[in-house]
Amino acid sequence: MRQGIVRRVADLALQIEPDRAAVIEWILHSPLPALDGQTTFELACEGQGERVVALLDTLLRQGDPVLPRG
Repeated sequence: MRQGIVRRVADLALQIEPDRAAVIEWILHSPLPALDGQTTFELACEGQGERVVALLDTLLRQGDPVLPRG
């Protein structure tokens, strides 16, 4: 797992959802339909955390974002 990617994802996710506990739950347990149904943590462990960063960046640019859930 690339060092720091989960932190980067968490920082972006906190811009969408300010509840830290909810963000941690989302990172560990919420499958992402747009990313093959894997969780953020699974993707990060496989070296694909940048895909989550790109997804969150897109959501933030669209305005009024919500964390994606499966």
